[in-house]
Amino acid sequence: MKIFSKIFITAFLFIGLSATSQTLPQALAKIKTEGFQKSEVISLITDLSDVYGPRLTGTNQYYTAAEWAKKTMENWGMDKVYFENYCDDCMGWEVKSFNVEMIEPAYMKIQAYPYAWTEPSNGVQIGDLIWIESYADLENVKQKWSGKLKGKTILMGAAPKQNMLFEPLSTRFTKDQIEDAQKSIVTAPNNSLDPSASDIDLVEDDEAFEIYKRKDDAFFAFLKAEGAMNVMATRPLFPGIIHPGGTYNYKKTDAKPIPYFAISPENFGKLQRLIVKGINPKIKFNLDSELYLKPENNVNIIGEIIGSDPKLKDEVVMVGAHFDSWHSASGTTDNGAGSAVMMEVMRILKASGLKPKRTIRIALWGGEEQGYLGSMAYAENHYGKLKETKRKNEVEKISAYLNMDNGAGQMRGIFLQGNEAVRPIFEEMLKPYANLDVNALTIENTGGTDHVVFDYYKIPAFQIIQDELNYSTVTHHTNLDVLEYVPERDMMINATVLASLVYQIAQEDVRLPRED
Repeated sequence: MKIFSKIFITAFLFIGLSATSQTLPQALAKIKTEGFQKSEVISLITDLSDVYGPRLTGTNQYYTAAEWAKKTMENWGMDKVYFENYCDDCMGWEVKSFNVEMIEPAYMKIQAYPYAWTEPSNGVQIGDLIWIESYADLENVKQKWSGKLKGKTILMGAAPKQNMLFEPLSTRFTKDQIEDAQKSIVTAPNNSLDPSASDIDLVEDDEAFEIYKRKDDAFFAFLKAEGAMNVMATRPLFPGIIHPGGTYNYKKTDAKPIPYFAISPENFGKLQRLIVKGINPKIKFNLDSELYLKPENNVNIIGEIIGSDPKLKDEVVMVGAHFDSWHSASGTTDNGAGSAVMMEVMRILKASGLKPKRTIRIALWGGEEQGYLGSMAYAENHYGKLKETKRKNEVEKISAYLNMDNGAGQMRGIFLQGNEAVRPIFEEMLKPYANLDVNALTIENTGGTDHVVFDYYKIPAFQIIQDELNYSTVTHHTNLDVLEYVPERDMMINATVLASLVYQIAQEDVRLPRED
C-alpha cells in the first residue's frame, strides 16, 4: 500500500509538473490566436477615431469617449472599470465653426485651424494684416507697435524654409539604428532612437513645462490691450500640414488669447512676401467657439482583471496610454492608437480565459498633452505627493508599468529607462515573438509621456519602441492625425505582443527588479 502510494504520488507530481511546464506555451498560443485571428483592434481605433475623436482635455467629447471606453471594457467582462478625476479647473473648449480668408489684393482661402482655448471672434471680422516677425524682445515690440495694432490681424513669426519633399514622409527604424540602440551603454543624451531624450527628472521637467506654457501670455496680453483682432502663425512642417497644438490656457484662471489660428506654411509664406513687397493683405475671419468648465469631464479610465493568486493578486501590472488628444483631427495616432492597443491587450487576456496571478490594470490618461495631468494626479493620489519623500504602501504593489504613446507604428522593443536588471527577463519573455522584430532592448531613456511619472516613483516603467512611420512628419498634433495613417498589421502585433508580455510579468514569482 505504501509502495503503491509512493508510485502514485510520484506519477501524479510528474503529470502535474508536466502540465505546469505546458502552461505558458499554451497561454501564449491562446494569446496569439485571439490577437492575430480574432483581433478587434482596428474596430476599436476606428470607433475611437471616427466616432469619438477628437478628445481635447476638459471637453464633452472627451467624456463621451471615456464613457464609450468604460462601457466597452465592461461588456468584455472586466472585473472593475471606473473613473478617477484628475482636474477640477481644466476647461473644455469646442469649435462650432470658423473661416479664414484673404480678400485683398486677391481672394485666397487660407488653410487654417484655431488653437485651443482662444477667444471667439464675436462674428465676422475684417482687418489689415501686420507682420511681427519676433516677439522675443517684447519691450522692443511694444515700442515699435504700440498704438498701431487696433483692428489689425497679426502674422506672427517667420515663414519656414522651402521644403521640396526630398526626404521620405514615412520611415521605419533601420537595422543599424536598432543595433546601435541595443549596444548603447548610457541612458541619455544623444539616444539612437530618441535624440530629444534627457536625464531631467519629472520635477525639473514639470517646472520647465510650466514656464513654457506661459511663454506667450505677455505678448497676447499686449495684443489684446492694443485692440488687435486675431493672430496667425505656422510651424515648419511638410507642405499643407497645419499644426494647431501648443496653447496651454486651459485652466479657469488662465488669460485667454484673442482668436489665434495655425495656418499652412504655404499660406504664411505668401502673406509674408506680400507684406515685404509693400502690399497690405486684408483678412476676413470668423471663429465661433465655446469655452466651459465641467470638472466631471476630466477623468482617467481605469479597468482591471483581478489576479487569481491569493498571495499575489494585490500586486499589479499596469498598462497605459493617454486618452486625450489635440482638437484639429481625430487624435488617431496621438494617442488613439496607443489607447486602442492597450484596450485590445485587456480584451485579449479576458477573451483568452487566462487567469493571471497578479491583477492587470489598464489606465487611459487624460490631460497628458497639458503635462501628464491625469497620470500625475493618479500617482499623487495612490503613491504620494510629487515633491515629498514619504510614499504610500501602494507604490510597492506595482510590478511594472508599460506605456504606449508614439503613434501607430509597430513595436520594435522596449526602452529600459536605465533599468539594466530587467534586460534578461524581457529577453526571455520576448523570445516567442523574435520573428516579428519586436525584441530590441535598449538601456536608453525616452521621455515626453506618462511612463516618466511612474519612473519617478521608482516603479519599473517602460515606453515601447515603435517605428516612426508618419508620426513626426505628418500626424503629430496636426490636422492629419486621422485613421488613414494606421497600419492594421502593426496594431495587431503591438496588442498581441504586449498582451503576452503583460501576462508573463503577471505570472512571475516576484516583482520586476527596480532601479536603485
